[in-house]
Amino acid sequence: METLDHRRAEFAANVWNHADDPFQMSFDERPPLSAAEVEALREVISTVLDESPERSAQIIGRALARDPVLMGHCLQLVGLTRNKIIQDLKAATRTGAVKVQVPSSYKGLPGSNAWKYAGPYLTKKLQTVFLPFASDRTVLDAAIEALNQATWPGYIRQERAKRSGHEAEFRIAALHLACGIPFEPEEKAQNPLCRDLIIGNVSFDLVIPGAARPAVCIKSTVHTSNIGQYGESKDHLEVDEAKRMLDNAYGSNNRPVLLAFIDGVGFESNRAGLHGVLEKADEFCQFNTIWKAIMISSTKISTPMTFVIPKNSQANHKAFLSRHQGNSRIVDRESYNLTGDEIEAGEALILI
Repeated sequence: METLDHRRAEFAANVWNHADDPFQMSFDERPPLSAAEVEALREVISTVLDESPERSAQIIGRALARDPVLMGHCLQLVGLTRNKIIQDLKAATRTGAVKVQVPSSYKGLPGSNAWKYAGPYLTKKLQTVFLPFASDRTVLDAAIEALNQATWPGYIRQERAKRSGHEAEFRIAALHLACGIPFEPEEKAQNPLCRDLIIGNVSFDLVIPGAARPAVCIKSTVHTSNIGQYGESKDHLEVDEAKRMLDNAYGSNNRPVLLAFIDGVGFESNRAGLHGVLEKADEFCQFNTIWKAIMISSTKISTPMTFVIPKNSQANHKAFLSRHQGNSRIVDRESYNLTGDEIEAGEALILI
């Protein structure tokens, strides 16, 4: 088994550049608002600039109840998120300042009893943001679009974080599916937000071939920003818990491989979590070395494949290949001619 220093060096050499990843970039590229959306927003903003918060809340509440997307735009333009307004109202209910049932989603606020409080809350924020344009409404359309672009990263941050974390699960599940390797939960390749698989009271993002006779148990963790103390402890403790469960539940001959899919620059800002995962997991892979997951799975279920891997990577992963190559064939990527039948797996290609 490689030393921690060796694993740290491998992680650093292959860390994911999320800034040029198409999936990540899809969050950054905010489409301009349509003419109809700008018109609807202009009407809402004009109302809140001309009326008191209480009166304007009554007027715009009807429009927002009919159009949840418009409600979302209003939240975004004032710097709120979809959850912030809900959490603020829930906090007020605990102090007795609000005495209504708060909907679980911002979409349910307009038209509900909670709008009595949420409406003035939102309109006051709209007034604060757009008051500088009250005397010259000819620039309002341009201001709306400028704010649409400026506030988008903050508005989408929570959704981005959630889906970024699950994107690794999706890609590793989709790759197993493409290679014909069975796994559970099967839904993970279409819906990465589905529930994980539970074995021995421990959750796994993916299990090959399944819970009945697990051969590979995968836990996935990706951080694209500073993970902080909580993330550091959580990642380490979850992998440690999984390792101890597998050690106790299975004999040495049939113990599943504990594979950690771990990546992202967030780990570079706080190394304790990274070191804990690298030390406790049997093996690990990253987006660039995701082929390692398929090699482990294919060997464990006796389904040899051909792996087209760069020469330098073969040298860097010599110890790993000696453990998991099995009957699979390895071809130098530098001398390989594409046929169109290859499955992309990070830096490598796979033929089945």
